[in-house]
Amino acid sequence: MLPKAIRKWFIYVEACESGSIFEGLMPQDHNIYVTTAANAEESSWAAYCPGMEVPPPSEYKTCLGDAYSVSWMEDSETHNLKKESIKQQYEVVKARTAPPNESSIGSHVMEYGDKTFKGDMLFLYQGFDPAKSYSSYFRQRLPSLKGAINQRDADILFMWKKYEQLNGGSEEKQRALTEIKETVLHRKHLDSSIDFIGKLVFGFEKGPSVLDAARGSGQPLVDDWDCLKTMVRIFESQCGSLTQYGMKHMRAFANICNNGVSEAEMKEASISACDDYDMGKWSPLVRGHSA
Repeated sequence: MLPKAIRKWFIYVEACESGSIFEGLMPQDHNIYVTTAANAEESSWAAYCPGMEVPPPSEYKTCLGDAYSVSWMEDSETHNLKKESIKQQYEVVKARTAPPNESSIGSHVMEYGDKTFKGDMLFLYQGFDPAKSYSSYFRQRLPSLKGAINQRDADILFMWKKYEQLNGGSEEKQRALTEIKETVLHRKHLDSSIDFIGKLVFGFEKGPSVLDAARGSGQPLVDDWDCLKTMVRIFESQCGSLTQYGMKHMRAFANICNNGVSEAEMKEASISACDDYDMGKWSPLVRGHSA
């Protein structure tokens, strides 16, 4: 329940698969309303990246924001929040984050919890800019997010831009290329290892479909959250850190738990999948690489 001093909460959550945090778990009678950058099955998207229609300043080689986050913040910055409701902003942010005519990019903005106060004006939750207090409610055209990229590829884009600007033939450029290759190879290792574990545990024909199966609307990602943490640790101990990229496979680990796989079965499968893999810097014991 909310602290007595707070009557209502309005929460924005930016994360890949952020809908999984609330799906099947968020009460509808606690005066808490949440919007998320993505549903329970997809990545969020990075914005203001090099190469986009509206890129960052030339001195930046990385993405400066996330499509969902910049959409709601820029909307709030450019409007009279005494005249814009939660519902109005939600619809605008939803359309901008997943453009209706561009199905290949963007994520689906979701909402959870108590939707009874969506008619409230935004200033009640964010305050307001006095300079805009006398203006009427209007829609100001915001910068295009055309060219946004999958959030999980933002680090690869940064590494590639860094590589491109280094002097040809230099040792630093070679190290940058090696880093890219190692990162891509570890990603492929994670994908193939988890796929193989699914086949070992559930059978070669059923494995992939069981791992990827999405639960029905209103059901949480996993029934036993301690099991989920344990299965991830078992995998990482044999196959290396999931890293941020590998977090996309969290549904697979959840389905391993939901289907009653034991710790012993998971460890045996992980060893079989990864017994010859040199984790090196991807060891979960290396600081910064543990999930």
